[in-house]
Amino acid sequence: MKVEQLMTPDPLTVAPQTPVAEIARLLLEHRINGVPVIDREGRMLGIVTAGDLMYRAADEQLEPRTSIWKENFYQSVFRRHPEETDKDQGRTAMEVMTRDVHSVEPDTDIVMAARLLVDFEIISLPVLQSGRVVGMLSRHDLLKWIAKHPEGENLYIEERSHLQNLVTGAPENR
Repeated sequence: MKVEQLMTPDPLTVAPQTPVAEIARLLLEHRINGVPVIDREGRMLGIVTAGDLMYRAADEQLEPRTSIWKENFYQSVFRRHPEETDKDQGRTAMEVMTRDVHSVEPDTDIVMAARLLVDFEIISLPVLQSGRVVGMLSRHDLLKWIAKHPEGENLYIEERSHLQNLVTGAPENR
């Protein structure tokens, strides 16, 4: 089975200059985890997820400060890309997006896509064709398929069991 058979086609996307507040509203309104950030030609630049937006809440300073040295140390060690704006300070998609994004193509085997979701603790994967976003594949998409096909229709039973174990995190008996 291929990704194109389960993906959500023509996903919601945002431009690099889209304000963070608008992105948060879109995620909530559409009940999705993330949106690809695309340029004018439709090529993916990165993705903004709910996790990227959590930096705002996670980076609030707690009073009283125990140590300015400790605070500076943590910021220098845990900053993702020192040359970029801190995500907690970002105001637009370009400033808060994740640039190093795992993605798949429409003809990628679904088990390989599920493995990416699990191994890298990803909730949804952009589906790219010639660098352009054509869909999104989420854990939810995979679970919907498993729920609709309890006997593994159109997918070998072993492959279906493997996929179900990957998505749910259950140990495999191989």
